[in-house]
Amino acid sequence: MSTAVGTERRRLAVRLLTPEGAVFDGVAYMVVAPSVQGEVGILPRHTPFIAFLRMGETRIKLLDDTEQVFATTEGYLSVEEDRLLVLVEQAERADEIDYERARAALERAEADLAAAGDDEVKRIAAESARRRAENRLAVVSRR
Repeated sequence: MSTAVGTERRRLAVRLLTPEGAVFDGVAYMVVAPSVQGEVGILPRHTPFIAFLRMGETRIKLLDDTEQVFATTEGYLSVEEDRLLVLVEQAERADEIDYERARAALERAEADLAAAGDDEVKRIAAESARRRAENRLAVVSRR
């Protein structure tokens, strides 16, 4: 997609943060994120907006028409003017996900889930690890 001669694509300042720090801090023209009510697309000049995010795939479309894709966990996003803040527990770039490592994490989580028995705390932890591993595998498989 190219811009018309003499026009410049509007910019959206994007920060994707986890508790460990910034995973992405740059400029884009669009972000697509998995809200709890469905996928949302954010463009420059979007009305102020806050959304809760579910685990899924977050896509950041850059000004040069490339895209950075992340496997993200739950969190929220906030839009104000031409600034977008995405806060999630975990985010991993799709091109940095090791498929075999993610597959092994899924197998470990499934074994932990089977071994948890009636221990609710262990069951919840294993289920959460299983969902994260499944999300990472789904995101890397689409690339």
